[in-house]
Amino acid sequence: MIEPKRFVRDAKCYVPPMEGRRGKIRLDFNENTWGPSPKVMERLRTLSSEIISTYPEYQKAYDLFSEKFGIDRSRMLVTNGSDEAIRLTYNAYISPGDKVVIPVPTFAIFGLEAELFGANAVEVPYNKDLSFPEDEVIEASEGARMTIVVTPNNPTGTSASLDAIESIAQRSEVVFVDEAYHEFKGISALPLIEDYDNIIVTRTFSKAYGLAGLRVGLVFANEGIIDTLRKVVSPYSVNSIAIECAMAAMQDQGYMRSCVERIIQSRERLASGLRSLGFKVFDSDANFIICDLGKEHKRVVELLKGEKILIRDRSGDRLLENCIRLSAGTMEETEKLLEALQRNYGDRG
Repeated sequence: MIEPKRFVRDAKCYVPPMEGRRGKIRLDFNENTWGPSPKVMERLRTLSSEIISTYPEYQKAYDLFSEKFGIDRSRMLVTNGSDEAIRLTYNAYISPGDKVVIPVPTFAIFGLEAELFGANAVEVPYNKDLSFPEDEVIEASEGARMTIVVTPNNPTGTSASLDAIESIAQRSEVVFVDEAYHEFKGISALPLIEDYDNIIVTRTFSKAYGLAGLRVGLVFANEGIIDTLRKVVSPYSVNSIAIECAMAAMQDQGYMRSCVERIIQSRERLASGLRSLGFKVFDSDANFIICDLGKEHKRVVELLKGEKILIRDRSGDRLLENCIRLSAGTMEETEKLLEALQRNYGDRG
């Protein structure tokens, strides 16, 4: 066997359980179970053979995104999901031994990329109530090569303040702000890139826009950072079909906002229903919740599995012992989950 690079050899492999999900109630990966805008489906039906047989063109997409976000196209980069944006940033800025501050628990890819690039990952635990550990992260970011801020954070569902992000930017060489769940909170660090040349903000079409299967993300930063990321991005990394659908989704803001409204309603119904059954639920700014099942953890996980309701068991994460993460699906999906639990735990409330 050919020996790989040391950091690759020693790194863990991220393998999400993506098989066997069809035909089930999928509340495990924070997808928009309402689906994409009808305009996206219409665009798919009208795609020409030329779009499929030729390499992608991004000019129209950049013009549209620039108009919608009010940011010059020189300050943005379209990526193959925000996962690619994370990899590009590590590739461009992180060398072996560099200090990378990662508040945990968070999206696993940040830690795995740190391993792959040989970084010195400094983990800062969230507070016990799962709120962002502002003071601790600010202190840890002093002299860091990069600090990660996911807001709202996955899996905690909690957000960092803009003041905290600014304080971090004054101490850390690079600040990576992942806003995959921005639409559910509404507060963004995007305006900060005007004043800070070291802040990178990412967005995705996978959550609120319902395009998880197409893999489209956006990076926003000053021109210098974007020019640097362009040096390490693969040409045509976002395929033609994906970019056409992303444009169609972006042009239907009304549909996206209605989805967000309904998802938030479903999230609140899910939270109140679980609390009425005696379970602890943490407040969330995202399209999912964290529920502490206590001693009933294993039983509930198996019960929902038997009901073909997929959830994410996060009990192995720091601070999340006996916890599961549940996406807010349609109201019908939420009621089915609550009914399944009511049959077994109705006497707990």
